[in-house]
Amino acid sequence: MTNTVTTAIAFVAPAALVEARSGAIAAAQGLGGAERSAYGANRTYAAALNDAFGFAWFTFRDAAELKKASPEFAAEKDAFYKAYRAVREVSNMSKIWGDIKGYGEADAKARGLFGWMPDAETETDGETETESSGAGSAKRSPDLFITEDMSAAFKRLMRDDEQLSGKGKIFRGELLAALKNYGITGLEG
Repeated sequence: MTNTVTTAIAFVAPAALVEARSGAIAAAQGLGGAERSAYGANRTYAAALNDAFGFAWFTFRDAAELKKASPEFAAEKDAFYKAYRAVREVSNMSKIWGDIKGYGEADAKARGLFGWMPDAETETDGETETESSGAGSAKRSPDLFITEDMSAAFKRLMRDDEQLSGKGKIFRGELLAALKNYGITGLEG
């Protein structure tokens, strides 16, 4: 019989993050006014997540990958879910979290975080890359391409490790180093 020891993530959230989380929970509870206060509180919380963790957490689609990339972030997300559900009955928590992810992405773009370029400063030289999204197309800067597509490529190479050749593993290591030098962190497990 093997004894296993489980260690809990002891994440101590910065004061600004705790304050922003508390504001979002208070807004969910209906304290402080109308529904739109929840919108502002959730935007503030998303910006605080960007500041506290320093990586593009909102790009992760899989919770297990996010937990592997940053157990501390997963602990914060769990704390938010638990506090939110304690004050408000929610049938679809993923919708609320999806909104927060969107606010985090918008904040990162607006402030130029994690290699994202603010929309107003995106320049092109006649050639543009577009990405279809239901209602239309949006221009993507080269920095956004690097942030989204190269991060996704690295994640794919991590998932397919057993099928990766020696050259592929070297490339993956070089890609990780390049992404880190670019300011994109939290990718490796």
